Amino acid sequence: MKPYPALPHSHTAFKVYEAVARHLSFTQAAKELHVTQSAVSRQVKQLEHDLNASLILREHRRIRLTPQGQDLYERLRQHYGELESLISSWRGVQPQRIVIKAAVSYAMRSLMPLIPELNAHFSDYEIVVVPTMEETELDRAATDCDLHIFNSRQHGLYPDSERLRFVREEYMGPVCANRPDGDAADLASLLRQPRIHSTLGHHDWKAWLAVYGEDPGKGVRQTTFTTLDMALSASLAGHGATVTDLLLVLDELEQGYLCCPRHTPISHSAWRYYSYVFSPRQEVVALQRWIGEHALAQTQRLQRLAQTQQWQGVTG
Repeated sequence: MKPYPALPHSHTAFKVYEAVARHLSFTQAAKELHVTQSAVSRQVKQLEHDLNASLILREHRRIRLTPQGQDLYERLRQHYGELESLISSWRGVQPQRIVIKAAVSYAMRSLMPLIPELNAHFSDYEIVVVPTMEETELDRAATDCDLHIFNSRQHGLYPDSERLRFVREEYMGPVCANRPDGDAADLASLLRQPRIHSTLGHHDWKAWLAVYGEDPGKGVRQTTFTTLDMALSASLAGHGATVTDLLLVLDELEQGYLCCPRHTPISHSAWRYYSYVFSPRQEVVALQRWIGEHALAQTQRLQRLAQTQQWQGVTG
């Protein structure tokens, strides 16, 4: 005797019907199942024929379930949920993830040092950091991360909201490696060093020199890398001076590996950092808040160092 004689020969129609009943839409079910709407409609009609039961009432621009259709949907949802739980249990417990997307320089110099603290604060989650090579404006329809940290010059596009938060400004200044004898370079000698750039247009140096008001280092050697991190590595190695966001090298400045001379004018970049929550999960919102608090603490550290070094333009 055939087991379960009342069931159709193929169970595919049950899967199709469950999607239609859950969405109350042939169109949405077709999108989920990656088939045509007509194929979904045919499967449901065949299921109604096989079961000799009316499951769906087709009305103008909408559908609704019959009592029998509702009963079937509830039973399918229950059993599919139980199967999902069973099969998931075979795979072991997978850690939940929080995916952070950020510009590569911010990811490497602001997020990477925070990994131990992030792991301690969010111990139940795997932190995934996805660096982006290009500076792009926020795409609110993106689905590839939970939290996006980005920088933009279009300040008017990003007022604080439930999901969007201002993180911090950029404080631009020239830096070079400290001398082997430990004596800090003065600004005049720094400006005579080879210039290291992170863009072909030398934008950071040009913007800072416009604030400084003169260029006493005309004719010095110019070297360009295509990433800020490479430019900073070259400067740390003693190959020249570069202009950078001082918050990205705050540890190196405090520890004496890099030097920004006393009395140096610091310019505010046109770029600002923002964070946007794509996934409104409680832990992601908490992470956004935590990163904002950390950025504020970093800025306050920079302001204290600026007072010690008498840098101009870093204010509280």
